Amino acid sequence: MKLVEAKDGLYVFHLAKRERALLTHVLKMFPVSSGPIGPLSKSGDEAKLAEHELALAEALAEQRVEHQRLMDAFLGEQGRFAEVKGGFQVRLTTVQFDWLLRVLNEVRVGLWVKLGRPEHIAPLAMSGQLDAVVEMEICAFFQSRLLEAVGGGN
Repeated sequence: MKLVEAKDGLYVFHLAKRERALLTHVLKMFPVSSGPIGPLSKSGDEAKLAEHELALAEALAEQRVEHQRLMDAFLGEQGRFAEVKGGFQVRLTTVQFDWLLRVLNEVRVGLWVKLGRPEHIAPLAMSGQLDAVVEMEICAFFQSRLLEAVGGGN
């Protein structure tokens, strides 16, 4: 994935055919998890924490519904991935760019949570969890390319 042009709130990326397939694959995994990543706090008023956690869970559920709606529109849009020599071009507005980063992060973190929040993922690859590890790395790859496009990467 390579930035071709960034101008006036529009980002144009070139993706190789395999990159498009990988991006589509991880995006279709959304949502991986259905709730918050963990408790808001390990201390405090339990009743208030429970109330706040319920409100957070409801807000996250609403956000996931909206992200899913946007996902369906994004992947279903005719010409979203325009075929060009050597691959595809995808155009993203600033809003779509931000949304794509969020969804990729949701998938990556959701997979990490499903794997048990491991500190090190390398051992998981050897224990039958290779698919999830690779999918996390695919998400990280696309996130890094997007961040590099706006000067947030090395």
